[in-house]
Amino acid sequence: MVALPSEFIEQLRSLLGEEAGALINALDREPVVSIRLNRRKPGAAFPGMEPVAWCPSGYYLPKRPEFILDPLLHAGAYYVQDASSMIYEETLTRIIKTLCKVYPNSKLNILDLCAAPGGKTTAMINALPAGSKVTANEYSSKRAGILKENLAKWGYPEVTVTNKDSSYYASIGEAFDIIAVDTPCSGEGMMRKDEFARQQWSPQLVEQCSALQKEILSNAVKTLKPGGFLIYSTCTFNRRENEENAEFLVRESGMEPWDPDFPKEWGIPSGIKTDLPVYRFMPHKTRGEGLFLAVFRKPGDWSPISSKGKKNIPQKITKDSIPAIEDILDENQEKTGLPRVELSLEDAIRYLRRESIAPPGDLQKGPVIVTYKNLNLGAAKNIGNRLNNLYPKNWRILKQ
Repeated sequence: MVALPSEFIEQLRSLLGEEAGALINALDREPVVSIRLNRRKPGAAFPGMEPVAWCPSGYYLPKRPEFILDPLLHAGAYYVQDASSMIYEETLTRIIKTLCKVYPNSKLNILDLCAAPGGKTTAMINALPAGSKVTANEYSSKRAGILKENLAKWGYPEVTVTNKDSSYYASIGEAFDIIAVDTPCSGEGMMRKDEFARQQWSPQLVEQCSALQKEILSNAVKTLKPGGFLIYSTCTFNRRENEENAEFLVRESGMEPWDPDFPKEWGIPSGIKTDLPVYRFMPHKTRGEGLFLAVFRKPGDWSPISSKGKKNIPQKITKDSIPAIEDILDENQEKTGLPRVELSLEDAIRYLRRESIAPPGDLQKGPVIVTYKNLNLGAAKNIGNRLNNLYPKNWRILKQ
């Protein structure tokens, strides 16, 4: 791992004073390993799991397993995610509780504006009332493909994946009840586990990211319904991208700061040189990587009924939580009645490598759903002497 940039160290000393040394030391230690379980797909467990204080579905692991060779990961039973980012599930839980005081059992319309690779989206899905709709947007086409894969595996049916600039959503009007804006940032909070974050950092990058974040936030406000909530986060430490942008949002857009009021015993530090109720996950104080989080509410009376938003949000493209099933079914066929083939660990890994598998002797020919520990892995077609493997080519695991 390359050394921390000298200008970055100077910035930390200016930001934190004597406390900077503890953070610098923490950034040179090994990162923690953590996973978040899918509450709709129970069954995943690891030896020595320890709960994450701020996430009921989050757990620390004593060491990093070979995740890529675990079929339950590919089945969407859990997501490998930094513990700090798991705060999104609890944040959304508290927002939903507030909204549903007035309108109980509401189905919500959620936008994750900078969603790839999907960790925060899946965290929010864990907290959502049934029937709520999620739009997960990613500006980068390549990263949007990764996002689609992860959300398809997670398995929530009401998801749309889009590949748009934030200005597109500003143009459609006030359409969303809750918007998450986890903006591209200078990545200071990832320097413990990402060497590229250390290599790319510069004061100029901080300024570029701050300007882009303001643009994205301003667009997000325009597509948020009155009374709706906006969650802003970064994985960086400096005030420029954090507190100063939070203050910009209040000053320029009239957003009202809202405190999710996390318990003191969780040990999450508050903001630096600000009166706003913002939170900072710091690796020398919290068990996870760096993260900044702030929540705002748009002035006005909220209603779950659709307001001014135009009906031109793209149609969902994660229409199936079973990968490649659409390759073998006509539009009028139902997947629910298809035969299910339960695989052993060895055959499940072979399937995920897109290798051939022998079918059970009594299996009828035609499309089937392939499962592991009763969770869907994907689709196949029984042609008699083998199962024709329909797992998507670009999803296959290559590790032996």
